[in-house]
Amino acid sequence: MIDNISILNQLGIKIKTSKFGEQKVKCPKCSHLRKKKAEPCLSVNVEEGWWRCHHCSWKGSVKYYRKETKEDYSIPKVSNFTALSNKMVKYFKERKIKQGTLIRNQITQCDTYMPARNKKVPAIMFNYYRGKELVNIKYRDGNKNFKQEKGAEPILYKLNDVIDTPNIIICEGEIDALSFEEAGILYATSVNMGAPNTNDGNVEKKVECIKNCANVLEDKKKIYIATDSDANGRRLMEELSRRLGRERCYIINYPEDCKDANDVLVKYDSKVLKECYKKAEHYPIEGVFNLDNVKRYMLDNFQNGKPKGLPIGYKVANAHYKLRTSELDIYTGVPGHGKTHFAFQVMINASIIYGWKWGIFSPENYPVGDLYDTLIEMYIGNTSDKESMDRMTIEDYQRGMDFIKDHFFVVYPKEDFSLDSILSKFKYLVLVHGIKGTIIDPFNQLRHDFNGKTEANYLAEILNRIRRFEQINDLKMIVVAHPRVIRKKDDGTYEIPQAYDISGGANWINKADNILCIHRPNPMDFYDTNVDVYVQKIKFQKLTGVPGTFSLSFDRKSSRYLQDGKYPLEELVNINFPKGLDKTEDIPF
Repeated sequence: MIDNISILNQLGIKIKTSKFGEQKVKCPKCSHLRKKKAEPCLSVNVEEGWWRCHHCSWKGSVKYYRKETKEDYSIPKVSNFTALSNKMVKYFKERKIKQGTLIRNQITQCDTYMPARNKKVPAIMFNYYRGKELVNIKYRDGNKNFKQEKGAEPILYKLNDVIDTPNIIICEGEIDALSFEEAGILYATSVNMGAPNTNDGNVEKKVECIKNCANVLEDKKKIYIATDSDANGRRLMEELSRRLGRERCYIINYPEDCKDANDVLVKYDSKVLKECYKKAEHYPIEGVFNLDNVKRYMLDNFQNGKPKGLPIGYKVANAHYKLRTSELDIYTGVPGHGKTHFAFQVMINASIIYGWKWGIFSPENYPVGDLYDTLIEMYIGNTSDKESMDRMTIEDYQRGMDFIKDHFFVVYPKEDFSLDSILSKFKYLVLVHGIKGTIIDPFNQLRHDFNGKTEANYLAEILNRIRRFEQINDLKMIVVAHPRVIRKKDDGTYEIPQAYDISGGANWINKADNILCIHRPNPMDFYDTNVDVYVQKIKFQKLTGVPGTFSLSFDRKSSRYLQDGKYPLEELVNINFPKGLDKTEDIPF
């Protein structure tokens, strides 16, 4: 009977050892899925070693653990100590995943409706636990179709194995994580949604599990990324490393004839897979490189082209200025000419079209509620002013709140306005919310400590740190900088400021990728709201544009910048255009 108890425990059947004969306990296959989770529904005879569930009809015996089918029962050719059918055990065995690993990770199976096949089919159940709580279930059928529990919280697979470890491996799929466990490495996890397709602009959903596990990930010393060696896997690798911090990321590479970790385990063995882990390469962000360090990046660019800048929403701007991450943009201009508002417009447009999320440090726009109110007005295209006769409706205001809440995050430390403090908040937003861009507005609101350095040397150091930050985290960084010198003409207008007019001008020119000056040609005329945007520097002209000028007008009622009297994205706002597109062929600008 002791052998019976041992095998029943391995099957997940937790019997009462103080009671012999027949007893009722919870079923490891269905109890966790029922509303009455605590109700015992599995009859077990410990002495005879058989069991039967009165809810899901799962049954078997220790001696003859049999799969229930419409055909006759058959004695398995191999011992099966899992809660899976022989067919499922055979599938995992072919992938070199042992029964002990299946039992340890509480992998189960059921018959479930699979939308892709429009019928109920047998499926593997990858159970996602946080502590003892079953948080999510991912189902996989024999045709490699997947589904997850509706409304479940996305978390990392095998989360309990990495809560207290200094290092972690993040894979693309559950079986890859199990493969590393077969190689003796327990701290391997997996994202729950696999990798994004190369033409999928919205990566956010694929890595939402990172946001929900941020408290576990933020203190890891080394993060090993073990995604598939294809275009989709590389894209997931780039997004994971961007969010988690490339300075602590290591890339696991596989033999050329292997696509993923399980391929290595099946074609070779666990020793070879462990060697892949030991030979992981630090993400190439600094130091000395050879071609192998960037081979995958180069091949990807050769096949798919280098990432080009994305239009900001106005046709007149397309030839001169486009958005591209890992670049530092400087916006300058005479105070009151609309630098901040233009920056907000570009940011909102990028959120509408591409689903970009932003971190904002703009202490001059305080209180924070007023800043958000401004963004809502720009998004909806109407005022929220109670005194206005035709202000937006409460329904529009709430719709604007929903959009802005998802895409804009304000950083406003109570005391510390140092660059370190601001960048640390931005880093948190990269990890938790996946922001794609940031703004520091204006630069002179940062707390500056020269610490004995000259202004030029201090500025060079600060701008280098900002550039380093945006490159490591693959961000679009916008810095609004006021000119120190403002030259007024005899007619009351102003000369167009240049980057040299900003304090420490030469460093701004040397360090920035792009420099824009936002300038009102006739500021003395209240009714003349034309704005000229002087693109004074573009570093990568083949990818983002060429220096030149384009003109827009500012509409005070809608708080928007218009082209030819219209807001080009009006239709996209009104139809709740799906966010997260990287392709712009069908967008009206």
